[in-house]
Amino acid sequence: MGLLSILVALAVRPAAAFDIGVAGSPVASISDGDFKGLFSELRRNGISVYFPTFQFQEVPEPRSLGFEKDFTAPCAPDDPAFQALRDTGMKIILPGEFVYPAPERIGDVAISLDPLSQLIACAGRDHIAGITNYDEAAFHGIPIGDVEKFYARVKQIDPSLPVLMVHAPVITDKPSLRGERRIKAYLDEVRAYGAHADIVGFDVYPVPAAVANIATPFSGDKPVGAGTVVADYMSWLNEALPGKRKLMVLQGFAYSDLYEGRYREANVPAALLQIIEPPDADQMSAMFTQARSAGAELILYWGQASLPDTTTPPWPSILALGRRFGQ
Repeated sequence: MGLLSILVALAVRPAAAFDIGVAGSPVASISDGDFKGLFSELRRNGISVYFPTFQFQEVPEPRSLGFEKDFTAPCAPDDPAFQALRDTGMKIILPGEFVYPAPERIGDVAISLDPLSQLIACAGRDHIAGITNYDEAAFHGIPIGDVEKFYARVKQIDPSLPVLMVHAPVITDKPSLRGERRIKAYLDEVRAYGAHADIVGFDVYPVPAAVANIATPFSGDKPVGAGTVVADYMSWLNEALPGKRKLMVLQGFAYSDLYEGRYREANVPAALLQIIEPPDADQMSAMFTQARSAGAELILYWGQASLPDTTTPPWPSILALGRRFGQ
């Protein structure tokens, strides 16, 4: 092929796919279980990917609306959740922990009976954006062998299905991540685990910085705010894992939203509550831009399932970004 032909081919090559997704939505938007209504609204706002979590509380104990079961095997193609995907053009990310909750049992059944095979048949391959490997595996000490086994099984069933891997950032108030030596060791693990995924990223929730305590691979053990934190993590990913596609999971909540109301009032000091805010519109835009400009193919928002309704910040900002940049 001549130089001119190469240049023409490069010029017409389509841009890398880019999707905006949400891991759940405010309680009021889905409390009635109307998936088609929710997906239609998300699609109108440029949101093209959905991760089915319905957990609205973390503290003092996790609580969920319970709709996760609608997206698990056994299933049927005409189940309302899967029909809603096809009717609206929504794509789903399958939560790996629900598909393979016990790593030691991966591969125990024939491929035709495997829960992943069932879910592909129910949703339709075109409506599955990918499947997550075990969440924050390096941070939680999940053996790399389990992560490798997970990846191999997915590729055995469908080599085209992307496996996503989300890692925890460097959280400075965790004893296991204190000091530059421990931080380097953790990031080395993240790099090694990344071999068993197609798309790799971090979940980064930095607002407010004094509460989030998130450092970056370039800040030593010093917390970093919304102004540069995502850019730092994207820079590290691009350097450490150049052959992998990239994603970022961004903040869709205020830390106080994760608490049950009465427990929050009784246990969280009023002075602390005064400084806990969700990311404002400028911070949301800055983090989004940092991820997108550095090559993230997927930006996924997490935590908004804890918001009571669709007017609660930062949900309106998420939808605004979807309308502006989504598909």
